[in-house]
Amino acid sequence: MKKTIMILVFVAVLLCSTMFSVAASDPDVSIVSPSQTVSGSSLLVSVKMTAPKTIKVFVYEEKEKVGDTLVSIDPTTVSTENFSEKTLFSVSVITPETFQGTGSLQFYNKQINDVSPGLYRIKVEVHDASNAVTATSTQRTVVMPKDSEVANGSEIFQSQQTGALQWVQNLLKSIFKN
Repeated sequence: MKKTIMILVFVAVLLCSTMFSVAASDPDVSIVSPSQTVSGSSLLVSVKMTAPKTIKVFVYEEKEKVGDTLVSIDPTTVSTENFSEKTLFSVSVITPETFQGTGSLQFYNKQINDVSPGLYRIKVEVHDASNAVTATSTQRTVVMPKDSEVANGSEIFQSQQTGALQWVQNLLKSIFKN
């Protein structure tokens, strides 16, 4: 019970605090993926463009300095208070990639494998014909260990339910073969 309350509070804090955007963003370019919280060891970056644009995509892991070394931020401690008190260091995860869209609706997609749990920042720059930056969008996401979501999801069907709730539970089990 105590663990469940802690997880719910953590999810509420994440939903309220991890999505940051820069004011000078381009309405034709938006970061679709990743969401605010991701579980597992891979990160899918997806950017939607609704006009012909040239973009440059950066992916950073936000780290904090402990002593002389940079360490990943513990995803269970992410909150707005932590960001105001800490100095974050951005460590590049991929070589920045440039993508030139030519149509009225295009997507840039990149899957990054073997990411460790922590805080990540996706930055998208929009460039004009002379390669000058005209707009920037950023988004932060928290990567959680894969184990944390599996354990929480399996707890849903462990307790005995009665009445309508039991019927819905059995229906879901039959649909998903669980």
